Amino acid sequence: MAQICYASAFVARRFREKLRGVWELAKSERATPREIGWAVAIGVFAGCTPAVGFHGALAVGLATLLRKNRLFAWIGSRVSNMFILPFIAFAEVQLAHRVRTGAWAALERRDVLDEAPNLLLDWGLGTIPIGLFLAAVLGLIAWALARRRDQRRAEALKLKQPDEDPRSSSGSPV
Repeated sequence: MAQICYASAFVARRFREKLRGVWELAKSERATPREIGWAVAIGVFAGCTPAVGFHGALAVGLATLLRKNRLFAWIGSRVSNMFILPFIAFAEVQLAHRVRTGAWAALERRDVLDEAPNLLLDWGLGTIPIGLFLAAVLGLIAWALARRRDQRRAEALKLKQPDEDPRSSSGSPV
């Protein structure tokens, strides 16, 4: 019995170590501020599509295809959560319907997801302007935050390293 407990603890510890390694790799994969901004923008755009339930997979697939950070793309796709998605879908449907027909759709925000199959054309067309706008805004915010993070890390690294005395590098004993 003790051997089984030891073996399961060993397996659990190895699993945690591997999971931690994968997490660190995911965070550092193409993690410059520019790459993070693009990855979040890709994820946000994927999250604005009518592919409800597949936003995360779509974002990771696009990030893989475009060689961007998959973790941040997936995080960006979370813009399509159950609280925000009705607003995004409503804006996309209304904008596309207005451009396509010249009139606003007779639709309430609370009914937009229920009527989704009937509004798929407008939802798909509205994804382009609304999705691009939200992707640009949130991608720029992610870029700014990542840039600020890198600046803070550089400042912290400077504070950790003691300043070198300029005279000590000349080689003179005085």
